[in-house]
Amino acid sequence: MSDLLLKCQLASDVGCVRTNNEDMVLLNGGLYRDETYEENFEFTPQARFTAFIADGMGGCEGGEFASELATQAFDRFITDLPAGLPHERLSEEIKNWVDETHALITNKGIELPQYEGMGTTFVGIFSYEGSIYMINIGDSRLYRYRGGILKQLSSDHSMRELTGDANVPSNMIYNSLGAGKSAFADLTELTGQLLDEDLFLICSDGLSDMLTDEQIEDELLEEPTAINLIEAAKTAGGRDNVSVVLLQVVE
Repeated sequence: MSDLLLKCQLASDVGCVRTNNEDMVLLNGGLYRDETYEENFEFTPQARFTAFIADGMGGCEGGEFASELATQAFDRFITDLPAGLPHERLSEEIKNWVDETHALITNKGIELPQYEGMGTTFVGIFSYEGSIYMINIGDSRLYRYRGGILKQLSSDHSMRELTGDANVPSNMIYNSLGAGKSAFADLTELTGQLLDEDLFLICSDGLSDMLTDEQIEDELLEEPTAINLIEAAKTAGGRDNVSVVLLQVVE
């Protein structure tokens, strides 16, 4: 992969209805909730980069705790990952991380009854050994915006998507870290798919449930900022926490 610059911006907001924010954003070792942040990141073959959103769920403050545990765990994982692993080994390591983090969150819910049943989605991208990968667990989303066209790259692990029944509530998911018997991750390499001026959008369903893909497209066409997307979701009702990461590729 040739050297790339990523212009990164994020925003996370409680929304208009909820009293607490269960989303957590991981960007390059930093954890963010209820705030905005921008930075530029220059890729080199050895550079390790992370941009993820975890959307927690669970009674009391369980969702907040679950999303924090997941993002902290992945930050430790990518920092400690040995160099030089082939793709097959990397895939195995990701699977092990999913199993261990699922168990961690599940067991915390057993230890601390107020957090019982908590879980979290987890979606975003990371770089390793000069390659870029997507991980998806749950129904938070990763999109690519190119040439005025928005394309969802992740697949929702939701009952609506699984059954094709539009009457099923959109927030019923069958895969998450912590809730349920087990979890799995979609791991996809994106390295060869990056073009100059591509924009990657990572978001919690607080955005995608409030705005259609066409409305998100319109917002990105007008002025592609994380804050604008948050404000559009809140104008549309802001029924959930909403978190957004925008990553623009500059060659």
